[in-house]
Amino acid sequence: MVDQGRARPETFHWSDMAERVAALRSETTLVLDAERREFLGAGVSVHLPPLIPLPPGLAPAPETETMPERAARLRAAESLGSADSIDTYLASLPAVLPRHVLLLMQAGAVSMGVFEGGTALVTKSFKRYVVRGNGRAQPSHLASKGKSRYGSRLRLQNARELLEDTNAKLSTWWDEHGAPETLFISAPRRLMPDLFRARVSPPFSPDDPFVRVPLDVPVPTTEVLLRTYKALGYGRIARNTTG
Repeated sequence: MVDQGRARPETFHWSDMAERVAALRSETTLVLDAERREFLGAGVSVHLPPLIPLPPGLAPAPETETMPERAARLRAAESLGSADSIDTYLASLPAVLPRHVLLLMQAGAVSMGVFEGGTALVTKSFKRYVVRGNGRAQPSHLASKGKSRYGSRLRLQNARELLEDTNAKLSTWWDEHGAPETLFISAPRRLMPDLFRARVSPPFSPDDPFVRVPLDVPVPTTEVLLRTYKALGYGRIARNTTG
């Protein structure tokens, strides 16, 4: 059922952010919400493009924050003082998108790429047979049911090789292109520990910050990867039409 009090959200590209916000500020005062994911005004909310994270001092604490990172974040917040959060965010908008890495992972499928200036420099996709007939990935099945025979061993081997191939390719890209400014990841939480336990380690540590992709992602392919990266560059303006 359509919400009669809310109009269909308008989408906008990150490069239009300053123009769109300037128009809204002529209508209402905008403030950063408590979860630091959107700006709120009277009857309107601006959902920020995930591709453009909040600058230090405005960004929320990451899920895993070390003591030095916390100290740096608090210093950045203090340095802003009473500065307007909108002005601070707009001042942080880049003229050209920096280097990003996008990593999409599901059981048996990985797609990843390095992007710079909004363009894909390199991409790579892997697929392996790791899912049982009932749809459960073999490592998850073993956690509760124990080992089976040849099919189980094959799926486990494929799952290990998929993670090793992923980490090896990422390490090659880190060497060739340098570490990205932001790493975006879409993956089931149970897969992340497996990524770091793989025989070939990734070029980043479990404590390094990354941004979780806030989108529902289908089975990763190169097409899905490019579509997802494009979607991360768009924000939304939602208006409440009641009253």
